[in-house]
Amino acid sequence: MLSVASETFEVRAQDGSAGATIMGHTAGCVFMPLKHSLTLLDDGQQRICLLTSHSGGVNAFPVTQLYRQRVADTLELSPDQVLIFSSHNHSCTTLMPHAPRNWSIEAPAPNISEAELTPEGQDMLQGFLQAARRLPSRLVPVTLRYGLGHERRITHNRKGRRADGSTYFMREEDRLQLGVDFCGDIDDDAFVLGFFNEHDQPVCFLTHFTGHPVTAYHCEHPVVHGEFPQVACDDLSVAQGRVPVCFLQGCAGDVNSKGLLSVQSAEENAKDAERFGHYLGDTFKQIAGSLRPSMRSDLCLAWRDVELPFKDLPSLDALQRRLQEADAFLARCDAGDDAGTRECDGLNFPTNMTPCYRKALIEPTRQWLLWAMKFHTEKRLQEVPRGVSLKIAALRIGDVGIVGLPCEPLLGIGRQIKRQSPLPVTLPCGYMNANQVNYVPDGPNNEDREYVSSFYRYRPGLLPYRQPAGDLLAQAAVDLLKKGCV
Repeated sequence: MLSVASETFEVRAQDGSAGATIMGHTAGCVFMPLKHSLTLLDDGQQRICLLTSHSGGVNAFPVTQLYRQRVADTLELSPDQVLIFSSHNHSCTTLMPHAPRNWSIEAPAPNISEAELTPEGQDMLQGFLQAARRLPSRLVPVTLRYGLGHERRITHNRKGRRADGSTYFMREEDRLQLGVDFCGDIDDDAFVLGFFNEHDQPVCFLTHFTGHPVTAYHCEHPVVHGEFPQVACDDLSVAQGRVPVCFLQGCAGDVNSKGLLSVQSAEENAKDAERFGHYLGDTFKQIAGSLRPSMRSDLCLAWRDVELPFKDLPSLDALQRRLQEADAFLARCDAGDDAGTRECDGLNFPTNMTPCYRKALIEPTRQWLLWAMKFHTEKRLQEVPRGVSLKIAALRIGDVGIVGLPCEPLLGIGRQIKRQSPLPVTLPCGYMNANQVNYVPDGPNNEDREYVSSFYRYRPGLLPYRQPAGDLLAQAAVDLLKKGCV
């Protein structure tokens, strides 16, 4: 018999806190506190703890490691029994002061103490620890029921394709050129898993949807807002007696909520984010009204390391040409040239992003080019990285499978997992634990040059992925489900 206990708490950002922006801007508007949940699961054989957050800040590797270890110690569990999932909300504050945007994966990530967290990071950790102390005594036997619905009004595919075959990153001004209701290729599945006590009353819910929550977000004018996932969870919670509602983000690497970098005011963008949240909340409530019972009520958790191999290092000539392009672009940014700083190295930028911020987005690619060139100039080709290893998880709660990926997987990876899973329903999730390598494309989207398909240039230690790229994650996840979670 499965037992569950869950608790939700909130953390309000302090005025003047650093927003989630690469230039250190402070959050200008705090629209709401951000909410986080801790859920403890016990089937009599093992315990598993899920930390779910509406702040993307928990995916920083040092933060993830600290939170998992402290919660595991409190619950007397192994850290591998503690999983962190984020909605990947960018409208949040940083949890680490002076956090590097993209440290090299070749060097060990720094370990940090609680004292090194920002005030918001410390408050969040204490919230998780307090819940971890309370919940073991609150475990109650439950039955499971789940349901699936669809929601198409919120998201769009943010990978644009031009007539010449090239690709670009689609912000709101680009999307509107394709029609105000353009959504493209999205995953519109919305899922609800309910845990009910012996009196048939809900104890908590777990929800799942796919889409970057970036409607209220602006890179140069950061705000704090729970975005559509938190609003949707709040709506379902209120409708079900204010029980905890947790959120799992899907494979959203190439899927946005509408409105990214809109020209509207922060207040108007926040209203749109709340409107989208109510759309999804209404869908969640409809699903919760007609759930089907799970045939099983046990737990299973399995882990696997997956190696993603790299392509060969680009030639020195190719790297030098790209470096010349980057240097010329940065010079135009310094000169305040708006028209001349719209594209560089396959990356494209919207009109309402300043040349100063465009420069901040190209400077890391310049550093990557210099890093890659040194293997040639220092005659160290034998030391070129051959791949990167990611630790994925497969969790089964009754009939429901959950695949956790420590990256930003593109939509096609999740589709493969859903299609090939042996379980009645499977939820492929990105943003589990540390966001280790950021974006990982599936095979058909690999080798393109826009932001989400070639993020490697923001991380020294990464190279372009060899085909079939992230399809290897999907294949390993399905194998793990078949062998470890049936």
